[in-house]
Amino acid sequence: MDRQAYLLEMRKNHTLKGRKPCFVVLRYNLGKIYNDGYAKFILSFKDGILYFQKMSRFLNKLKPKDDFSLSASRFIEYRVEDKTFFKILYLYDSTGRYLEVCFQSGTKETSSTETNIQRIIDEMCESYKLEPFKEEEFNEEGTDSEGEGSNQEVRDK
Repeated sequence: MDRQAYLLEMRKNHTLKGRKPCFVVLRYNLGKIYNDGYAKFILSFKDGILYFQKMSRFLNKLKPKDDFSLSASRFIEYRVEDKTFFKILYLYDSTGRYLEVCFQSGTKETSSTETNIQRIIDEMCESYKLEPFKEEEFNEEGTDSEGEGSNQEVRDK
């Protein structure tokens, strides 16, 4: 069963928890928000809640006992990293923890996931003050953004 047919079936059965469904993968990382191993989920969004509905690894059946949700207001910054055949959405909270959401990209079948993730990000930016990730104030040469001071001067002395 392809992804769109699977989502249509979930909508008919009223098992989809939110809107803007996306097929994503979560994996254990140092962000400490998701602490289980590699797993496939359907990510959806409704009323300020990110819903993660776990799918079985091989048969892609839902595993409701492993579902979880997170409040969108928890996150303050985001960043999207573009890899060759997938993208990674990083959602950061105020304590420095982050969630790493991986999703396939670049094919006709994955275009709805890419679009829906962008729509979720846009809604979170508008309603929950999510902002793009801010890079460090210092560039690689050690000069701050105001152009004052350099770490090189200290090293030369």
